[in-house]
Amino acid sequence: MDRMSEYTNRELVIELQQESSVAFQYILERYKDKLLYYIITIVKCESVGEDIVQETFIRLWTNRIKLDPDQSLSGYLHTIARNLSLNHLKRAAYDQELKQHIWQKIEEFQERSTTHDNIYAMESKRLVEQAVERLSPNRKRVFQLSRNHGMTHQEISIELGVSKNTVKNQIVTALKEIRTYLNKHSDIALGWGILLILLRF
Repeated sequence: MDRMSEYTNRELVIELQQESSVAFQYILERYKDKLLYYIITIVKCESVGEDIVQETFIRLWTNRIKLDPDQSLSGYLHTIARNLSLNHLKRAAYDQELKQHIWQKIEEFQERSTTHDNIYAMESKRLVEQAVERLSPNRKRVFQLSRNHGMTHQEISIELGVSKNTVKNQIVTALKEIRTYLNKHSDIALGWGILLILLRF
């Protein structure tokens, strides 16, 4: 087991593909803390972060045969963790209890945050605002009625005299355009940005 401690990521992946539980353990120890910190910057909740770390490594094991040993293992794990984290936030947009729980955790997180963390938060909010301003006037109006005023698709359709399907399509397109804009910036900005868009913006 000590011999494997000096293995490169490529060598560990090759061993993992041979169903080596020892290689899996080494990868787990090498990346679990880094992933947890990364995930918490997105979901703002340590317990949720721990669950997502566990799910990330479950997926690593499940998909081990498909891994490319020459691919960045760190990048692969962070991509899985990021997607799981954003999926968690998306679910919160449709689950009021989960949404309330997340905002409670965000407030607790902000109380513990350093000035450096708060600078990232403010910068990310600024990026979201910029992205919204880039929307077409009609799309921006629909999006703001949904996110700023908490109106349902039905209420917006009555307010603007358009169909519910049109409202839905405008919001979906708005979110896509905003995410595209945010994707040009750092992962931390994306984490805060998506959070602001889906939960309260």
